[in-house]
Amino acid sequence: MSENGFNRRRFLGRAGVSVVGAGVLASAAGNAAPAAGADERKPGSSAPSLFDKIYGCLAGTYIGSSMGVAVEGWHMDRIAKEYGVLKQFKPFRFKGWDCPPGSTEDGMERQKLMCRAIIEKQDRITAEDLVDTWRKVMDDEKTAAMAKMTEGFDRDLMALAKTRAVPAGQLGTLVKYSHLNTTVRSCHAIALINACDPEGVIRDLYDVARVYQPLGSDGYPWGAAYNAALVDAMKPDATVQSVIDTALRYASGGVRGEIQRALDIAKKYDNPLDMRKEFYQNYSGTGTAYAQSWVNETAAKALAVFAATKGNVQDAIIVAVNFGRDTDCLGASAGGLAGAFSGTRTIPPEWIETVDKATQNHPYTNSRLTIKKTAEGLYGALQNKVRKMRDYVTLMESQFQAR
Repeated sequence: MSENGFNRRRFLGRAGVSVVGAGVLASAAGNAAPAAGADERKPGSSAPSLFDKIYGCLAGTYIGSSMGVAVEGWHMDRIAKEYGVLKQFKPFRFKGWDCPPGSTEDGMERQKLMCRAIIEKQDRITAEDLVDTWRKVMDDEKTAAMAKMTEGFDRDLMALAKTRAVPAGQLGTLVKYSHLNTTVRSCHAIALINACDPEGVIRDLYDVARVYQPLGSDGYPWGAAYNAALVDAMKPDATVQSVIDTALRYASGGVRGEIQRALDIAKKYDNPLDMRKEFYQNYSGTGTAYAQSWVNETAAKALAVFAATKGNVQDAIIVAVNFGRDTDCLGASAGGLAGAFSGTRTIPPEWIETVDKATQNHPYTNSRLTIKKTAEGLYGALQNKVRKMRDYVTLMESQFQAR
């Protein structure tokens, strides 16, 4: 099918888009009434719980990564020719082994390690906490197995971390690919332990991400804007516009301008898939290592997809994985942001079941916990963190009153 063959009705019908998402996409034409639920919430409407937002965020990253990895690096026209609109999990070959539908890849292994560190500590983590978790899970046998699920620079960093020759916070200075999108596609756990706290997530991002990138890299300003938006999405009164406004508020000048350009593109099109062609005019880099994985491209597209689909997780993932180029990273980033906003109610249950089954049967992953079990672990850590904060406030207030 040619790119021009994507009209809204065909997209909704073939993609199996949810009822909520269908209403949202249809309303973009300007004549229909906006759909209630996944976009701007009406007073008194039922918002997803904080736990469901955590669960939805994790599910969005897992599912987006898994569905997108089968077509990673493809041009959008190739995806359209092969699948029309990709909306199902496909098997794929990764690092020399055949992966069943629902499997994830290296970016999710980084996220899982951050989740493990937070769950073990039951609180926010530092760069050293993350590296301690690396050392615990990466014994010699596991390191060999993980060769099937990591990039070369991951394995180099983990091997060096085991020697303790370089402090955790300086490991990222040794990475050659400082433009990579790790702070956007893998750091959702850092946002979840800082739920509803933009400044807190930015503080922790600038610490923990030092294991992957030098402090002067583009990953930090772009990661700050994206993750600030993600934690705003977790507020009970969040709207699509408040999430976007938060991204812009915490973006530096150049980052803010590029995000706004992406949002302006998204506003032009009734069918979110139609914006892909214009994005290709801005992002088409090739010829260098990880040329399709620049952090600015992933973050700008993820925010545009989130805005265009009004935070509906199913729709955001379908649009993202059909975008072409770094589809697994974009799927994880757009899906995770939408999940933090909408929770699990716009995610088909069978999608979660497929990913959980693949995870539990995965021979090489560093964690076989289901998505829900991981969410429960992070939710418990967040509760523990808040209890400690409350104890501190109680202590200090008692002293302020004793004058």
